[in-house]
Amino acid sequence: MTNQTNPNPAKARPIYRLCFSAKNGIDSNGQANLAYPVEIGAAFERKDPTKGLFAKFQFVPMNIQDGVLFLIPAGTNDQEQADPIDGETGQ
Repeated sequence: MTNQTNPNPAKARPIYRLCFSAKNGIDSNGQANLAYPVEIGAAFERKDPTKGLFAKFQFVPMNIQDGVLFLIPAGTNDQEQADPIDGETGQ
């Protein structure tokens, strides 16, 4: 087993893109409608991957309590992330 630590942590690539979708209404079934996700930061692997990830925010939305945060794999393009997502379950 090889050690996969990055010799230069300043150039680490994110594992996930951190995105936010604001709730912008309710549909006819009473479910929340979500706005298009906006990238607000990224999540990076720690030196010891068993300790989880850390998030670096570029900005924090003022209405963060009225929306949903998503972790989208860093290799995912914008078209794939635009699929409709249920505001209550996040699916």
